[in-house]
Amino acid sequence: MSHRKRVLPPNLVPHPRYGSTPRPSGLEIPEEEIRSGFWRNRRERMFPESVLIADAAKQNFAVYPRSYYVDVLRECQNCLRPFIFFAAEQRHWFETLRFYVDADCVLCPSCRRDTQSLRRRLRRYSDTLRKENPTEREFKFLVDDGAYLLARGVLRDLNSLGHLKNRAAKVIPEYVGLGVLAEAIRNAKHAL
Repeated sequence: MSHRKRVLPPNLVPHPRYGSTPRPSGLEIPEEEIRSGFWRNRRERMFPESVLIADAAKQNFAVYPRSYYVDVLRECQNCLRPFIFFAAEQRHWFETLRFYVDADCVLCPSCRRDTQSLRRRLRRYSDTLRKENPTEREFKFLVDDGAYLLARGVLRDLNSLGHLKNRAAKVIPEYVGLGVLAEAIRNAKHAL
């Protein structure tokens, strides 16, 4: 089986586990068969040498399961940088985590990590903010998360953040994160 040499973009976002180059599987399956193995594969920029055989019995699908997984080149919808959605990662998504087979990877590994961190911090911030008497440690998280979420445009109520800063200053006056939060609030006020 002859493989056309596919040129990778120079600014490819590396995956922390799989790297930044296609991972040959050693299987010899014709590209046309791979493309016909799942409806989305017909238009993908793929690396056929990376093909893995899928197990439809482990997949969640409404109409058609995936027959194969293959490394595909994508562009992140957030940062617009190219990345590879690896066949091994797809197998994990669809057979271990049991995502629906029509789910798609639209964010590069870096943006996915940032999005997960943002969600985690927003959840922790919201949960801790509801507590009547947060501990010192929880106040530190509130302050840090408030500054982080404000800097990313998730939080916009500067009065509430100012009240949080003042409340935290009474409980943890020596905490350096208070200065970071105060600076983030000042920056947000100047941006208005």
